[in-house]
Amino acid sequence: MNAIANIPRSFNTNNRSATQRLLKQVKEQQQDFEWYPTTDEILDVIKSDIIKTYKVREIGHGDDPTRKYIKQSILDVGAGDGRALMKLTDGKRYAIEKSTLLQQSMDASIFLIGTDFHQQTLMDKKVNMVFCNPPYLEYEAWTCKIIRESNCEHAYFVIPHRWQTNTAIERTLKDRGATAMRLKLLDFKDADRQARAIVDIIRVDFSSRSHEYYRDYRVEQNVDAFSLWFKNEFEPSKTESDISKKCKVEMAEEQIKKDQARSDLINQQGLVKSLEQFYNRDMTRLLETYKSLTSIDSGLLSEIGVAMKDVRELLRMKVSSLKEKYWKELFDNLEDITSRLTSTSRAALLELMQNNMSIDFTAQNAFAVCIWVLKNCNTYFDSQLIEVFESIYSLESAKNYKSNDKTLVKDKWRYNCASEHSHYKLDYRVVCHGIGGLTDGSWRYSNSDCGLQQRSVDNINNILTISNNLGFLQNEQCPKTQSFKWERGEKNEFKYKDLSTGDLEILMEVKFYLNGNVWIKFNQKFMQKFNVEFGRLKGWLRSAKEAAEETGYDIQSVESMFKSNIQLEAKNMPLMLGSAL
Repeated sequence: MNAIANIPRSFNTNNRSATQRLLKQVKEQQQDFEWYPTTDEILDVIKSDIIKTYKVREIGHGDDPTRKYIKQSILDVGAGDGRALMKLTDGKRYAIEKSTLLQQSMDASIFLIGTDFHQQTLMDKKVNMVFCNPPYLEYEAWTCKIIRESNCEHAYFVIPHRWQTNTAIERTLKDRGATAMRLKLLDFKDADRQARAIVDIIRVDFSSRSHEYYRDYRVEQNVDAFSLWFKNEFEPSKTESDISKKCKVEMAEEQIKKDQARSDLINQQGLVKSLEQFYNRDMTRLLETYKSLTSIDSGLLSEIGVAMKDVRELLRMKVSSLKEKYWKELFDNLEDITSRLTSTSRAALLELMQNNMSIDFTAQNAFAVCIWVLKNCNTYFDSQLIEVFESIYSLESAKNYKSNDKTLVKDKWRYNCASEHSHYKLDYRVVCHGIGGLTDGSWRYSNSDCGLQQRSVDNINNILTISNNLGFLQNEQCPKTQSFKWERGEKNEFKYKDLSTGDLEILMEVKFYLNGNVWIKFNQKFMQKFNVEFGRLKGWLRSAKEAAEETGYDIQSVESMFKSNIQLEAKNMPLMLGSAL
């Protein structure tokens, strides 16, 4: 899919009154960690420099055809409400932010990879750029840590003008082989939160290579952050040796011990805090093991073919593997949440999670990630309902709203033209033309156990997911698509549990045919609710009263259907995650 088509709506950074209200809430909740929202003037300077530095040529879309599309990823350290990320890049957005109020104010496209900055390690968080407008009183510590640990090509800072005479920053720049360039001198006199500070906007370059010929690729850093840390921490051997194959150890995932003590601890503290304790224990043991290598004579290590740079790479792999193991354990316990996603939505969410398993595993980070999961799931719940509804659309099954007097005509190329048709509902009997079919006997793209193409299985199961989210409960007594043996033209019945009676009722009857057609007869109550929520999410039905008038459904029934698609809150997280949510 074209990434440009997925640019989110521009973030409104000009609403000063909204910012003032948010600042007031932050102060009242004692979460004011010196958040001074970066001004548009400062962000404009940085954005212009990014466009120049990366030779950005792609043109945007929509209302502003001259808009440049910046695809590079950015990590904002101390991100506040995420406004800087929304303005500076259309690519992947990552944030570290301590305030839970500000975390919740961020756009859903922003992935929170940390909370307390001082507990985070930046070396394994690979991005194109880092941005930081640090707390004024801690600017030296923040700037030095970011320069020392960042795994990026450039870093942008908004820091006091006196940074140029700071010996700690100068020394850290030298250790990384990095250079700093002052872009502009500005102030916060007219900012949403005013201050008297005079600040420099600076860009730190970690590579001496230009993006002129490497515009679409990361350029190599002059000094790798992990290598610098390893050198300082483990005092590598003074002798060089060739990389020996004997030192290449195949990484095997170590399974978290499932003993009684672990179970007792989880029951007492909750899963998140228990996992944090196990993670800290294992990480301490790992680092102590490798640090003990410094007591071995470097000449002896060289004689047996072991170079410290090989040990360094092995440690890098071990640390990464350890983080992935604990994040996977947490994600596995979010099944109650992710099971409510369709196959497409679930794959998109899990890919985001898996791509960000380098986050430090702390209780604060884990709870923040859970909030991020909730925020994104709620977005997916609405978008996937529309996607599934339109996937079963056919001209034969569509009926216009009463106010829509257009005459439906068959498209000469295809029947499925949902994107061109508006203000309609579907009959409870539908004929689908593009959701898959019976397998042709080949192994490719098929589920040989049930006789359907795999996409057929996914598409029908997606309908079951939507029904569950609309209150037509799917439990272990309700079979999935792959549970049946499918034959041409033969009907299979799908059930749901009626919460009012406890009985199993028919949700839909489904038949597959060799020509690719799929005939579905839905439970009429389900189809009514599906129609109402589809129309609401499309913006066609703005109230229950309007929904009843347009669809012809009973107003009392529609009132219970309107806004019935599931939306989760923190309390919906599994109890075993702990009480912090």
